[in-house]
Amino acid sequence: MAYKVVVQAAFRHAGPDTPPERRDGSLGNYVTVALGNYVTVHSTAGNADGEVRDKSGIPYPNAIRIPARNGKQPRSVDGFQVGGDDLGWFGQLLARTGTAGLTAFTGGGQHTAQYLTARQGQRHYTLPTFAATSSVDDAQLEVGDTTFIGTDHVFRMGSARIEAFSGMANDLYELIKTGRVEDYRQAAFHRQPGPHSSTAASNWNGPISFHADGTAMALSILPIRKRRPL
Repeated sequence: MAYKVVVQAAFRHAGPDTPPERRDGSLGNYVTVALGNYVTVHSTAGNADGEVRDKSGIPYPNAIRIPARNGKQPRSVDGFQVGGDDLGWFGQLLARTGTAGLTAFTGGGQHTAQYLTARQGQRHYTLPTFAATSSVDDAQLEVGDTTFIGTDHVFRMGSARIEAFSGMANDLYELIKTGRVEDYRQAAFHRQPGPHSSTAASNWNGPISFHADGTAMALSILPIRKRRPL
């Protein structure tokens, strides 16, 4: 389900024209919001290393008031409207929720709970009873001089058995494992990724996708094994 969110601030896209002092990746300078496109909200407060609090009471039905424009009457639409007083909280929430996604993607379910609130399902990541949260980050993939730590799964597609690896560069993963979100954001922002390619991966036969946040996903077709008769 897609939700509409309106943030009461001046929006601008981060690009080459963004001043250097606004491009240091810190939450204190701007928050990157992934809602279809990347939107930058300047002059927000908050620190992603701090625990975020649950916040209830933000209305949704008919909560966004659209003024009259181009001959159209004013109207209300469904959505969450984040006021100026809540920008710090909103930015902190986005940063920590995004980090929770990274730890879950890497297989570190036990490290995910620290970034979620109770309303976001924190408890689910403290109980090793769910398939998606009981994965472990004990898989490793070497690509050139970069070590990716993560998890792997094997699934079937027709008669083919596919191995899938999902992980993150070890130096970045060590930061978010220990709650150092701001350090991670800085390191990922300034990171100069090398020209990674699947051919640089040792002991891997298949495509690998690399992302600017330091994550990687790799797929490989496993040999077909014939089962012995029972």
